[in-house]
Formats: sequence, structure tokens, C-alpha cells
Amino acid sequence: MNAALSFYQLLTTVSFTLLGLWFVVLGLDPRWRQDPTRHRASLHTTLMFFLPGVMGLGSVLSGGDALFWRLFFVVGGLVGLVEAVAYLRAPADGDRVLRPLEPLVYAAVVGAALVPGPVLGLVPLQVEGLATGLVFVGGLARLWLALTRSATPARPGIGAPVGRPR
Repeated sequence: MNAALSFYQLLTTVSFTLLGLWFVVLGLDPRWRQDPTRHRASLHTTLMFFLPGVMGLGSVLSGGDALFWRLFFVVGGLVGLVEAVAYLRAPADGDRVLRPLEPLVYAAVVGAALVPGPVLGLVPLQVEGLATGLVFVGGLARLWLALTRSATPARPGIGAPVGRPR
């Protein structure tokens, strides 16, 4: 149980740290807010760091109380599932791989919270860690895609890369 709680402490710390850095990226380049497709994708990416952070925090604060951490993961998983399904209907952002997988990952978070006992030698909180870890890794992949995809050229003076003439 201590290893699982250590995992969730680390997951929470890293999730909120990356969420803060993601906010900095969004704040430095106004194109994330100006293009509706990119804005929607940035909100979706934000949730993929926020939810694991909050769910991990819930598991740490639960002190191992199964009802408490399960409640956090069911609610967080359902919020993520609703968002992932809604995001399937949003305008395409060039991602054809992660989009259809994300509702399944959030469904796994909810399902893992409902597992009553050990599965393949793992206690329920460890099973949940695998599912939540997939959400976090999906967020990393989405972040990488967002930062590497070809961007709309910046308007002169706004969001232009440093070192280039405006």
C-alpha cells in the first residue's frame, strides 16, 4: 500500500507541475486561444493533467480508505469519459490515434475503481494506478503532438518566435 501511495504522491506532483508548465505555454502564445480547434484541444490536454493530479491527490488524502479513493477515481473517470466522448465530436485537430482511445482509458479508470479485490496479484489501488498512468501518458502524448504539429504562422508581432524578425 505504501508503494501505491508513493506512486500517487509522485503522480500528483508531476501532473500539477506539468499542468503549470502547460499554462505557461498557453499564456505565451495567443494562437492557442485564437484558433477554436487549437483552443478546444488545449482544454482537452489540460484536463489530461488536471484529472490525474486530482485523483492522485484524492488517493493520497484517503490514507488508504477504499471508499474515499474509489469515489475520487469514479468521479474523475466519469468527468474524463464525458469530456473524451465530447472531444470525439469536436473538430479534428489532426489526431486520429489518441481520440478513439481516450474514452476507453477513462472507462478503465472507472472500472478499476470498482474492482473489489486483487487482480493478477495487484491490489485495487495498483490496478487504478495503471489506468490513471495511462491517462497521464496519453496527456504527455497529446502535449507532444500539440507542441510539434505545424502551427499556423504567427501574425507579425504576436507569438512570433524569438530571434526572428517581426
